[in-house]
Amino acid sequence: MKNGVSYWRMVWPESGPLLAGVGGIIGLLSDVGSFVGDISAPWVWAPVVLGLLLAVLLFAPCRNRVVAGLPEQQDAAYDCRICNVFRVGLFACLVCAMLALAGQGATATEKIGTQLGLIQRGVEDVKRDTAVIREDTGAVREALSGSELVRDPSTAEERFHNAWVLNMQRGDNAGAWEQLQALYREHAPNKLDAAELYRNVGKAFLGRDELLANMVEIGRQKRDAAMLVIAARNEADPDAAQALRDEARAIDPDLPFAYWDVGDFARQFGGAGANGDAGKQLAHYRAVVAGHEKFLEVAARGPVARYFYRPQYQADYDDLARSQLQSARSMVESSEKMAGYLRASRGQTYEDATRRMRAMGQGGKSQ
Repeated sequence: MKNGVSYWRMVWPESGPLLAGVGGIIGLLSDVGSFVGDISAPWVWAPVVLGLLLAVLLFAPCRNRVVAGLPEQQDAAYDCRICNVFRVGLFACLVCAMLALAGQGATATEKIGTQLGLIQRGVEDVKRDTAVIREDTGAVREALSGSELVRDPSTAEERFHNAWVLNMQRGDNAGAWEQLQALYREHAPNKLDAAELYRNVGKAFLGRDELLANMVEIGRQKRDAAMLVIAARNEADPDAAQALRDEARAIDPDLPFAYWDVGDFARQFGGAGANGDAGKQLAHYRAVVAGHEKFLEVAARGPVARYFYRPQYQADYDDLARSQLQSARSMVESSEKMAGYLRASRGQTYEDATRRMRAMGQGGKSQ
């Protein structure tokens, strides 16, 4: 304070907040105007310089006005137009300087807009990355879905899926056996691959005879024809096996494998007639032909794949049956020729007749 003049009151009188607001608005408008007008960075400091120059030029007149009017007017001496213009210029200069510093040489509005743009771009990048991750995760999950276990399985297909994954992919026979027991305890799937898996896994826990007895019991109690067919496939006694297939036909007349099990490769053409009895052998081959013809007839009622859970990658069962049928018919034809020759050559043994027929065949070729 000099000569009774309060320099603080010159800057901040009773109406100081109002003047500070006006100066701040002017500074802010200049900042926004510089951004909107796309003014280069050096010109951002122009409002600062102008405000400071105005404040400097008006400081002395303002002080002189206060000194002249102070003895008489006291507080009113600090409230004059010149002083108010000085204060507005000073506050505008300070606000512009702070905004320029906040903008690091550019306008603060531009700086804030740039930051918001970066944030927005960052958010968009995160969204895109999240979407890519979600797609990649979905693709990986889809690729691995075949090896995932179903939590709390409730359907027969889910039980079979868990048993198949545990046995074939994870080597967990105990877990697979538990799932298979639950499958046949809760459901009657009537699927050949489910029954075959039951037999394959069950061999690790039950003896052959006990396992076979369990399969027959399940097939009868659950009226699961597929289980009886698989049991017949593993029955050593041909007559017992045929009896099981007869039961399977009675349960499900549309199951082709109950008429002739083309998957029973061990007994396709062997069995009866192996002791040299040509009559029995001929009857066996005729039964093979009839069985395959019946298989094809029943298989034509609907897709054979409906009796399997999993896709079957081997040759089509219909084609396999047709191929075997041709072989069986050839055997029937040969056996009929043999039987006719034996009737014409009574008193000869089977071995003698066979040798004579072979000799005749070789003789015919040499002619």
